[in-house]
Amino acid sequence: MCTALTLTTKDGYHLFGRNMDLSYSFNQAVTLVPRNYEYKDRITGNMKKNKYAIIGMASVIDEYPAFADGMNEKGLGCAGLNFPGYSYFVEKPIPGKNNLAPYDLILWILANFETVDEVAKELQNTELIAVPINEKTPLPTLHWIVADKNGKSIVIERTKERLSVYENPIGVLTNSPTFDWHLTNLNEYIKTTPIQPECTTWGQKELKPLGVGGGTNGLPGGFSGVDRFVRIAYLKSRSVEMEDLEKGISQFYHMLNNVAMPRGSVIADDLQDITLYTSCMCQEKGIYYYATYNSYGISAIDMNKEELDAKEIKRFDYCEKLQIAEQN
Repeated sequence: MCTALTLTTKDGYHLFGRNMDLSYSFNQAVTLVPRNYEYKDRITGNMKKNKYAIIGMASVIDEYPAFADGMNEKGLGCAGLNFPGYSYFVEKPIPGKNNLAPYDLILWILANFETVDEVAKELQNTELIAVPINEKTPLPTLHWIVADKNGKSIVIERTKERLSVYENPIGVLTNSPTFDWHLTNLNEYIKTTPIQPECTTWGQKELKPLGVGGGTNGLPGGFSGVDRFVRIAYLKSRSVEMEDLEKGISQFYHMLNNVAMPRGSVIADDLQDITLYTSCMCQEKGIYYYATYNSYGISAIDMNKEELDAKEIKRFDYCEKLQIAEQN
């Protein structure tokens, strides 16, 4: 599942993050990968190095940082979201192409680029190959959103037909079907508005709104990828630009809470999906904010307070303790 969001504040900060909706923990923790960290290319077997330091939520598998989402020191962010039924990867490397394993995509993007335009240009000669991290880790079924601190965003999708790179004019993403379908589907909600409808009459019957929010009648309320896409796109399009970073972070979390999954609301294969965590990255400051299902409060890790030229990956304790501000 999952929902990704971008947001800008009046004082010029860009926020990027997501809900991670999942039925299980994947040994996730906020992870800092320093500059010049060496990792193995899953296609060639050669060792590569990070140009830029990266912070994000990841699991570490065989010393490899498998990022679910993150940003680099230049403020470029990327997140992978589930794309079942549509995700497809080529079986063998294509000669002359920059062949990448799906798990390498986020790391490759954040290790090497500063802007969305740079990424989009390099993707013209890139292919995704069906190679897992190891024999115990299955291939992911993902598509990706990339956003920079210039306010630009793209969506990357590899289907059976092609590798597609879409400009993202609304700065949100959920799950299947394809991104272009989601954009077309928004036309069905053209009359959705935060403005209260006026009273009217049908025959001799006077009709008036039953409380506030009448302009949003028909807005889908389910937890499917389609419903959440419409709902978060509506909230993003109508969001009031907040005055500063602190208020922007608060607005960001309120918006993603509207599409979050509480325990018991979604059950698939006898497993309960929940919003495992919600991330929010300040792309100018390099601060990774996150709230987990059990903690609910917001934790913050500033990558610029760490040694970005360190030799090893640094992992931070995943906060699971409920945070309550006791006032007496």
